[in-house]
Amino acid sequence: MPNGGSTVPQPRAIEGPDRNILVVDDHGLVRAGLVRLIRMNAPGVRVVEAAGYDDALAAIARESFEIVYLDLDLREQRTGMQLLSHIRAHDIPTKVVILSALDDYGTVVSCIEAGAAGYIAKSSEDEAGFSNAMAVILKGGIYISPVSRAGAQPPRLPSPGAGREVPLSPRQAEVLHYLCQGLSNKGIAHRLGISEGTVRKSYVSELFRLFGVARRTELIIEMARRGLTLASRYAVGGHADEAPTRRCGPAGADSVR
Repeated sequence: MPNGGSTVPQPRAIEGPDRNILVVDDHGLVRAGLVRLIRMNAPGVRVVEAAGYDDALAAIARESFEIVYLDLDLREQRTGMQLLSHIRAHDIPTKVVILSALDDYGTVVSCIEAGAAGYIAKSSEDEAGFSNAMAVILKGGIYISPVSRAGAQPPRLPSPGAGREVPLSPRQAEVLHYLCQGLSNKGIAHRLGISEGTVRKSYVSELFRLFGVARRTELIIEMARRGLTLASRYAVGGHADEAPTRRCGPAGADSVR
């Protein structure tokens, strides 16, 4: 699943040192390596470490995080998948990227279906690969490691040529941002101050049509395949619908950063 360089139009992103990232892994050396790679790619971010489920839950309760790098294989009573389920069940607006020694296609799809917005297979990435993955994610992209499809029935994927240039209004881009964070339609509606039905019928369905997909899992995979990026966060108090419609397409297309 290649990651290119196209950009999705977006409302103004908040930049700077207020970007918080949480790294959840039960191995201290692994956490240290991840923190180093994150700071190499984004020197100004603030990184918080958590050694397990309870530490992570406490951190998430204290403050908001733009990205959570989550080890799927936490060696304790509660797993990384359970933490992902908690985050999604409570509609916490954060992008969760799974880290795992597993590289089978079925596991990857299961994590995306559960609400992850990226997957890094430890077994298939060297340091350069990890650094590239971090760079893609920190720029607002979705990274999914190349994985084995053996023994798995892949979901229906869009054709490679489908919708190379996709027109998105600023509001559609905002909804897409929240979809990529794994928020439910209800959670998106709450944040945008509109009805759940409006989110589902006017925005989610239209995004599926524009990207040539039928469900959220396919949308995340398609975002990774096209190498599209989104602003990580939006200006507080902004009115997305006031901005003109723009288009997402190949690198160099009109965009708002």
